[in-house]
Amino acid sequence: MSWRFSQIVTVGLLSSLLLSGASFSLVGSLNPSDPNDVLLVGVTLSKTTDLSLQSYGYGGTSAAPGGVNAAGHVIPAGGFDPYLSIFLGEGAAATFLTSNDDGPCPPAAFAPACRDPGITISSLAAGSYTLALSVFDNFSFAENFGTGTLGDGFIGLGDYYNADSASERSPNYALDITGKGIKIDSVSQSDPALPEPATPLLAAVATLFLFARRTRIHFQRRSS
Repeated sequence: MSWRFSQIVTVGLLSSLLLSGASFSLVGSLNPSDPNDVLLVGVTLSKTTDLSLQSYGYGGTSAAPGGVNAAGHVIPAGGFDPYLSIFLGEGAAATFLTSNDDGPCPPAAFAPACRDPGITISSLAAGSYTLALSVFDNFSFAENFGTGTLGDGFIGLGDYYNADSASERSPNYALDITGKGIKIDSVSQSDPALPEPATPLLAAVATLFLFARRTRIHFQRRSS
């Protein structure tokens, strides 16, 4: 596991995890031997703000303004197909808020498809949030059902193989976080354990929902 953290003015390794500003860039890699690794970023908004998140790991920054990320660095294409989610709160009890799989081109780049997610939320209330970046097909159970918590875990079906390029992609990610009054509380990576269903019925329902979700997403991709 490796990662770099950059602020617009201050670039370097994150030492205090208590930095605040208007724009941050995180660049690193998930576990190369575990595509179910997840990047978790705890952030605090000191005031209501427009929050924007943009991934560049898959297609790079060639289509971004100036061809660079928020820290002014060129990000090459070649990373995995990412999935981005936002949870309200921090820790296991953080509740699912929203997610995105494939953002618009630009600023995402076509390499050979636009697979970098982006999320913009206008007037997001002050408070604590958790950002989760994972491999596509390792999105959270909460996202799969449309409700739930970070503690519900992730579905664990991630793969660095990408059908668009018919190749294994690297575990590299690049994520910009932009908004006023943001403080980065923590940056971590983990392989969240999958929760055991309370009953066989719940397990069956989860399987059906997951199958429907995966079928819908892949059908949309083939049709796009």
